Amino acid sequence: MTAGQAASTASPSEFRGRVRLVAASATLMSISSGVWYASSVFFVALIQEFHWGYGSTAGIFSTFIVMYGVWGVLAGLLLDRFGPRRVILAGGVLLPVALASSGLATALPTLYLTHGVITPLGLSLMSYVPVSVLLTRNFYARRGLALGFASAGVGVGILIAVPLTQFLIDRAGWRMAYFGLAAIAASVVLPIALLAIREEKSQIAGSARPRPSAASSLASPSDRPEWTLASAIRSREFWLVTATFMCLNSPIQLVLTHQIAHLVEIGHSKVLVAGIVGLVGLVSIPGKIWWGYLADRVWLEWIYLGGSACVMAGIAILLGIGPGSSLWSLYLYAALIGIGYAVSPAMTPIMCGRFFGGAHFGIIFGALNTLYHAGGAAGVWLAGYAHDLTGSYRLPFSASIVSVACTIVLVWLAAPRRIPPAESREPRAEN
Repeated sequence: MTAGQAASTASPSEFRGRVRLVAASATLMSISSGVWYASSVFFVALIQEFHWGYGSTAGIFSTFIVMYGVWGVLAGLLLDRFGPRRVILAGGVLLPVALASSGLATALPTLYLTHGVITPLGLSLMSYVPVSVLLTRNFYARRGLALGFASAGVGVGILIAVPLTQFLIDRAGWRMAYFGLAAIAASVVLPIALLAIREEKSQIAGSARPRPSAASSLASPSDRPEWTLASAIRSREFWLVTATFMCLNSPIQLVLTHQIAHLVEIGHSKVLVAGIVGLVGLVSIPGKIWWGYLADRVWLEWIYLGGSACVMAGIAILLGIGPGSSLWSLYLYAALIGIGYAVSPAMTPIMCGRFFGGAHFGIIFGALNTLYHAGGAAGVWLAGYAHDLTGSYRLPFSASIVSVACTIVLVWLAAPRRIPPAESREPRAEN
């Protein structure tokens, strides 16, 4: 029988192990995204306390995104060498230390180091790249759905962490908010990392059936080469996929980082706006699961088209919101951005795995992640710089709509529809 059929007849214990593995991965993603998107709340608090410019303050978070991408290459190398287990555990140790260090910062350069450089190192070792590799190597026929459920943890993190961080800042100050996030990370990430270690072992050793190796399960079709980082970088596909990710991620990171500053600036309360950002996270949870489910069944081009249309509509509504706008316009903005934004984290590992699956998937995905986040970092900094020059966010938000429109063109040029999904490429299992 085929590997896809074998997956459908998994034993109850193996099925429960897979469910726990996805749940552990989703929890890691929720902690990671909570730290990531709390940046929009810290952005406002830091400007109000230190009176730094929008551009220089946004530079902290742009550095964070750039370094997250750079550290992704290191994470990919370590994953290919040591596997996800040890890498996630190392990230779980480093992240709380980095967050607590940011809470002790008294100057701009210190935050550039602690929040901009060390925090993304901790995150890169315990979140997106390791989780993507872990699930890609353990799921075959339902890989898209598994990654969709795991990436739904991002929405949970936004829903909980952004309002919680705003609450802590209002009650105890931004330093205590950093300490609070550090405590949460320390109490959750390390136990979850240990669970992920146990579950990965059980996935490999717990099944009585012979299973394809990690490399063979990610193997490209027989008429395509086995990808290495060097061959991927030389390929047309790599740059089209990278451009697709960058053109969507840049405006999304721009909006998610600056949305609170923009809405507070035009007259809405910080508590209300933090709740709206939480709603973005709430809506993105079913969105990521739905997009992941569809990824196993329809062309990825259609998924990007639908998600990009939602993002463009959401940004257009954001541009039209004023001090007297109704709550329904804010809710509609949150719903559209939440649904559309969900495409970016859910589809990135799925499409990268579709093109570049193989024994070197970790390092290729890490390198692509570096460029992917470089686009996001550029968008965050340029939005702050444009605000300093023009006094508003109208120009960067308008440019974001154009960038998202380019995403639709690029994904159709990349044409992931020409490559069969993981299930149809699996090697046959023994009877």
